[in-house]
Amino acid sequence: MSEVAPVSAQIGVVVGIAAEAKSAHRLSANILCSGGLPDIAANQAHALIQTGATTLMSFGIAGGLSSKLRPGSLVVADEVITEFDRYPALASCAPMIRAHVGPVYGSWTIVSTTAEKRAIRKRTGALVVDMESGPVARVAMEAGIPFIALRAVADPATHGLPPAALLPLDEKGQPNLLAVFGSILKNPGQIPALMSTGNQTRIALRRLRWAGRKLSR
Repeated sequence: MSEVAPVSAQIGVVVGIAAEAKSAHRLSANILCSGGLPDIAANQAHALIQTGATTLMSFGIAGGLSSKLRPGSLVVADEVITEFDRYPALASCAPMIRAHVGPVYGSWTIVSTTAEKRAIRKRTGALVVDMESGPVARVAMEAGIPFIALRAVADPATHGLPPAALLPLDEKGQPNLLAVFGSILKNPGQIPALMSTGNQTRIALRRLRWAGRKLSR
């Protein structure tokens, strides 16, 4: 596949949160949001294929596993590793956006602590972790079509996630603000970590928007 494949009209993009969909709109009109649920991500990947997608893409923020990656670092997968399987991924677009190339770990649960990140890094050698790449890569392999994963680091390897950042999203992939406020009231000590996480996420989303514009030219 050529390096311009990510902007093909036939690409289907799966994201986890609504803000990622906004960053991906230049890549394709075929974007579905899973709300951070791997089962939904798999279902959406199937739906995208049924509506004509000939390439699948996992696009969004990720948790850093390599200590060399900072908030906003871009990673394009050359393979996706899960607890039980490995799936191929195309990394030919990486030079266009100066992205790191390496394995992405697909988790079925949020990896929230630095200890978990260290363990996954040691076991798999993956650069980042997210919750969409695994199921979408599996669907692509089963369908015999190409798969691309483009992720931007939000929380780096040395940072864990505060409790409010672990709350489920709504059906549109947006934070449940009432639940977030409730978590903060119960544990106000998490506010500095939550603010740091928010800043890191904004950096990652800006980098994703830049990558989307770059790849769409």
